[in-house]
Amino acid sequence: MSQTLRAALAGEYAAIYAYGRAGGRLRTDQDVALAQLARHRTDRDQLRAWLIADGEQPEPPAPAYEVPGPLQTDAQARELLATVQLRLIPVLVALLSDQTDNARRRWAVRAVRRAATDAQGWGAPGQAIPWPEGLTPPA
Repeated sequence: MSQTLRAALAGEYAAIYAYGRAGGRLRTDQDVALAQLARHRTDRDQLRAWLIADGEQPEPPAPAYEVPGPLQTDAQARELLATVQLRLIPVLVALLSDQTDNARRRWAVRAVRRAATDAQGWGAPGQAIPWPEGLTPPA
């Protein structure tokens, strides 16, 4: 279980790094980027707290941040933020499948949903989800 927690923690550190790198290049949506950065910091703190509660000492992961090249434009910054969110999804799904505590599972479900939504917000391609007739999609 701690492996998936540690992997999710590493993903959050990578996201925080990416938001720091990309934030200065965004022409618009800086407020969105700052809000998402704050959320990633909160998520990092939550994962660290769970590791401590499980009797482990969380340490920052070894740097594994991959930036696809220099960030000089708004489009490159958005691509980086979409990429980091997409990379978080499988890590968070693994965390979800590894957890037995319902509160942690609910947290992971929300985190997966946020990462997917945020990735699309930064320009990652998405898929339309067909909704059954008579059922209202969630807001």
